[in-house]
Amino acid sequence: MSSKVLTETLRRLRSNGLVERWEAPDGPSHVEYRLTDLGRTLPAPIGAVGAGGFEHGDEVTAAQDAAEAGDAGPAVPRLRPAAGS
Repeated sequence: MSSKVLTETLRRLRSNGLVERWEAPDGPSHVEYRLTDLGRTLPAPIGAVGAGGFEHGDEVTAAQDAAEAGDAGPAVPRLRPAAGS
């Protein structure tokens, strides 16, 4: 990752309240980033998304391949309105 991409990513995470920037008292040459309370809530949901991707990776890859080939994939059944609607 380039330093430019890292800097942009850290700025975006700060602006979203996920990390905080801390400068050491000895000067700006020593900077740390720490997760905020909000940032510490994210590992579980991100892990769940990663686990789902791992579990269904073959299906996702097949869907991507079908989309690239111009195939819409399997037909999705349409929902019918409930009786009396």
